[in-house]
Amino acid sequence: MRKRMVGLGLAVCMLAALVAGCGSGGQKTEKEAPKAASQEIVAYGVIDPQISAQQIIADKKGFFAAEGVKVTNKLIQSGGDISPLISGGTAQVSFETPYTDIAVAANNVGVKIVAPMADIGNTQAVVAGKNVTIQKAKDLEGKKIGIAAGAGVLIAIRNMCAELGVDINKIQFVILSPSDQIAALDRGDIDLMACWEPWVSNAVKAGGKLLFSGLNSYLPDKQGPVSWLSFYTTMQVTDQFLKEHPQEIQAMLRALKKATDFIHEHPDEAAEIIAKEINLDKEQVKKIMGQNKYSMQFDDHFKKSSDEMASFMKEMKNIPSKPEFKQYADPTLLKQALPELVTVAE
Repeated sequence: MRKRMVGLGLAVCMLAALVAGCGSGGQKTEKEAPKAASQEIVAYGVIDPQISAQQIIADKKGFFAAEGVKVTNKLIQSGGDISPLISGGTAQVSFETPYTDIAVAANNVGVKIVAPMADIGNTQAVVAGKNVTIQKAKDLEGKKIGIAAGAGVLIAIRNMCAELGVDINKIQFVILSPSDQIAALDRGDIDLMACWEPWVSNAVKAGGKLLFSGLNSYLPDKQGPVSWLSFYTTMQVTDQFLKEHPQEIQAMLRALKKATDFIHEHPDEAAEIIAKEINLDKEQVKKIMGQNKYSMQFDDHFKKSSDEMASFMKEMKNIPSKPEFKQYADPTLLKQALPELVTVAE
């Protein structure tokens, strides 16, 4: 998931447009939809169903056009490449994760998350090698875990250790890229790997055993839903774009909500559309998307998760200082366009 994030490497994201339908509020905003924008809006995203799902659906299903905005998606290979584009002013509208927003905000770049797209914490996971036996969480002590530098999945590991009484200091972390983790796990050079999709699925296909993710545990002594890591994907805009194009942003948000609803109501068609756009197998895309919680709910949980990420980044020395939430997130336009989605405390 986030390759780029390795700085959080996981995760990483899309909250695109969650909620499921428009309701009566949706009918009202339809009437208030702005006329077609006089200029094209280029929306940067990632070739990843976790980060750019709603963005792709809103384009291919005509939701952007129906809301009166001309949007051209520009999908790039790595989410990590979006940060410099935001900093340089090229990516005025983009889809990524709070990791990116926190990083640029910490370096005094004006950017604001206007809506979350999805919680992809379930795709950030730990997989044991095929010859490794884990009978209880404590068995992780003394083991070698491959992990990307700064990967956010470490948050899930730390929270798991705290809850289940595992001494994290007795776990040896080996810094490896996702592809190198797969190879090292197969050779037995590491006992486990901590990564994100599609690497997690690839490791399981090779004989590995899924132990836990940010949102679910399969450990013998802890099974079921957990809250070890919520990793969001988001839509963000530069401060200048926010100031100059509020109507266009609101129109995009309404279109993204329609896309979110479409993902929930038509998962097969959504996976097919996205798979074709990013050149991946439909079934693989559907499986990955099925693990995510697509929602644009701007709530206290989203704020708490972002704050936890910021603290983690500061601790890992990924940023010089921890920015306040309001420095990189602003729900004002989402509240105006779709008030039912904003419940975060002021």
